[in-house]
Amino acid sequence: MELYAKLAVIRVRLSKAHQDLDAIRDLLKVSRWRGAVIFAYYAMFDAASAALLWLNIERTKHSAVQASFNEFFVKPGLIEVEYGQLYRTAREWRKDQDYSDVAAQPDESTATHIVNDAERFVARLERYLREAGAIE
Repeated sequence: MELYAKLAVIRVRLSKAHQDLDAIRDLLKVSRWRGAVIFAYYAMFDAASAALLWLNIERTKHSAVQASFNEFFVKPGLIEVEYGQLYRTAREWRKDQDYSDVAAQPDESTATHIVNDAERFVARLERYLREAGAIE
């Protein structure tokens, strides 16, 4: 993918992450904890996908994005280990909410915690992308 197109896609993915974070605020106001957790994960997924694209890595499966994020960002020390852990936790919660009929439903405290983690995650990856020259 040419650089101009890659930068455009990175901006689109980050925009989607921010749209998800905006939607979360509305969900929290009406006590929709499950929806907030799901949107928090997708904000992280889109930010991670944007960062991976900067390294010319494209994955579509959720497990592949998580594995690649850890392999190419966390293990080499480009992004701190805690962000890999935040991503894993959010993905586990989202997976349970989407696919399990018996999984625990998030409460306000859990949802708020995961949302805060998602905001930190997106901000950290944007800082990385800014420092790398991918975004302004």
